[in-house]
Amino acid sequence: MTELAQEPITKKKNFIQRLRENPVTVKELRSRMRGRRAFVVLTVHLLVMSGFIALVYSAFASAASGPFGPDSREVGKVVFSSVLGLQVMLVIFVGPSFTAGAISGEKERQTYDLLRTTLLSAKSFVAGKLVSALSYVLLLIFVAIPLQSIAFLMGGVAVIELVLSQIIVLVSAMAFALWGLYASARMRTTLSASVVTFAGALFVTVGIPVIVGLFSMILGPFLFGATYLTWTAEAALMYVLLFLAATNLPATLIVSDIVLVEEGSLWYFSTVVGGASGSSHTIWLFSPWPLFLILYILLSVILFYACVRRVRKIATQ
Repeated sequence: MTELAQEPITKKKNFIQRLRENPVTVKELRSRMRGRRAFVVLTVHLLVMSGFIALVYSAFASAASGPFGPDSREVGKVVFSSVLGLQVMLVIFVGPSFTAGAISGEKERQTYDLLRTTLLSAKSFVAGKLVSALSYVLLLIFVAIPLQSIAFLMGGVAVIELVLSQIIVLVSAMAFALWGLYASARMRTTLSASVVTFAGALFVTVGIPVIVGLFSMILGPFLFGATYLTWTAEAALMYVLLFLAATNLPATLIVSDIVLVEEGSLWYFSTVVGGASGSSHTIWLFSPWPLFLILYILLSVILFYACVRRVRKIATQ
């Protein structure tokens, strides 16, 4: 009597294993990292950042009036801000450029239909494109951390500032990369996807502050010059400005650092409002970085599933 052969029990793979074995991720990473271009870009990136830090230090050394050179704390603060500014530019412009042509490029090469006929699901396809593009951007961000440690050794920068800034930059990199991937899924060509990607990134980064500044210039004489402005209106205005700061990457970094350094608090601080009207009240204000992380993580999730839905919709057409 023959025994029935038992089917082997397949162990369910976790999220990390599925990403590592994703064929799209493996193919994209191999094609990008096997060539000379990836290492050349990485080397040039580090040389440019190192040269920029050397120029900043030389400028401070030449402008120093003291006999012992520039203040190391001020130099450390400027070096930290300079490297962080370059990282922000990298996240806003370089990161989305890798994802803007991820899906539209497959359409132009007429390989998109071939990929969609495989057993690869739409979610795995989008996740593979995202991870393959985002991994190289994260590599460019991580290699700049030792340069940030130079500012930490000079003084003027706390460890919590370095950690908090890198967390904000990493979450922003994921959100901007997903925005570029969604634009790539919506548009037919890489050119149109790149235009939409950079237009959206510039609007969020530059357009919103410009609009807020214009409204402040127009409404400033009516709001800030009025003596009858109540403390509730003044408090509501502060909360609105903090919320707007939490939607903008540079504003979040600047305001969060000011709150951390000037107020000595990571989460919240108190201030007095209503002094002009004669009835002063103490209100509690929040640092914008927690709200920024919540908003951009939610935006990343929405963009990811919107991109998956768009890929499924294209496949059924």
